[in-house]
Amino acid sequence: MHIRQALAEEHSSVAQVLRAAAVDLEARGRPLWSSEETSEAAVHEHVRQGLYHLAIDADEGPVGVFRFEFDDRIFWPEIPEGSSAFVHKLAVCPQRQGGKVAQALLNHACALTRQHGRRFLRLDCMGGRPGLKAFYQRFGFRHHSDLTLRGQLFHRFEFDMERAAA
Repeated sequence: MHIRQALAEEHSSVAQVLRAAAVDLEARGRPLWSSEETSEAAVHEHVRQGLYHLAIDADEGPVGVFRFEFDDRIFWPEIPEGSSAFVHKLAVCPQRQGGKVAQALLNHACALTRQHGRRFLRLDCMGGRPGLKAFYQRFGFRHHSDLTLRGQLFHRFEFDMERAAA
């Protein structure tokens, strides 16, 4: 498996991974993203801008994705510009969940964060997802704070590149 920036023409692969993860979560009674949020139309521009990264298995094709950004004024409005990178829409195909794909995606995001000279990698997750929260903390993210946005609770996490290197 290798991880790389998604090519502009791979927007359908990105959407396919996101949709597979969303359908699986919904089937397990834990809906996260709507079909509109995971459609090709919804991700096309972000893929074209180079924001999505794909985990690709030599035998299975795309098995995981995440969106990598340098600004997040919605979930992290107080964060100084230039200090952080942000991960959104981290998703793994259902048949590969519980393995090492999500960890590899986060390792890749950490490498990108260092490469771009940012001290923190930040992400959020919807409240009521203790398994996901525990996964992020096992990886090394520290719970930063909670945020209520549009009536929904979100947990915010940060990974300090300086502490991780020490």
